[in-house]
Amino acid sequence: MNQDSNCRTSGFYGPSRQMSETKPPTLTFTNWLKALLLSPGTLFSAGYLALYLLTNNYLDRDIRKNLPEAFSKASGYTWKLSVESVRTGHQLNSITMTQLSFIPLEQQSLRTQHPAPISIKELQVPCAHLCTLLFDKQRADSSTRDISAHLLRISRRLTETDRDKKGSQ
Repeated sequence: MNQDSNCRTSGFYGPSRQMSETKPPTLTFTNWLKALLLSPGTLFSAGYLALYLLTNNYLDRDIRKNLPEAFSKASGYTWKLSVESVRTGHQLNSITMTQLSFIPLEQQSLRTQHPAPISIKELQVPCAHLCTLLFDKQRADSSTRDISAHLLRISRRLTETDRDKKGSQ
């Protein structure tokens, strides 16, 4: 193998410069900031934060609007639901609703005694598909129905407990 007489070292990409000729890149604040912002850890964290904030915004805007309607339908239009806010859990596997109110609707027959409205300060409900709610309308509707069914089971338990307390007095 013949070496080039003008080059003392050769690298993979061809002749390289001498070590004394290369200068280390200067470390300025802008170069450091670019490296930090383009690092994989920062990009992943920023992406996760964006997904988390978008999901919270979607839940508080759309799901909170659709949930009372789905709950009334699931209860046979005998209960009304009021929710102040909806947000996701940190791992995007549950939702937390604040200031829930289960309000019984007036029935045609006045003979039956209506249960009193039920208020819950905060309630956490498991929800498996929060990451895809933004991209799949069918999944969002399915999750809304699942959440309303879960709330309906809770309201039935609370009214049964309330009746048991009134009956024992």
